[in-house]
Amino acid sequence: MANNSKYNKLTVEGEIQTKWICGCFETVDGFFKFCTEHNNAMRKTIEAQIDELDMTLIVDDKRSD
Repeated sequence: MANNSKYNKLTVEGEIQTKWICGCFETVDGFFKFCTEHNNAMRKTIEAQIDELDMTLIVDDKRSD
C-alpha cells in the first residue's frame, strides 16, 4: 500500500497515529476512501443508511402522473 503524505489518517478521537489494516482511510477534509476489498460493502452500507435515515429529498421527479 502506497502512503500518500497529502492525506492524514484520522480516527474518531482526532489526530491519533493509527495503522489501518487495509487501504481504507479518511482524508483531513472528512472524506473516506475505501480499498477495493471493502468498496462494494461500504457503498451498500452507506446507501442503506442514507435511505434509513431519510437523508435525501426528491428534487426532480421524472415520473408522469
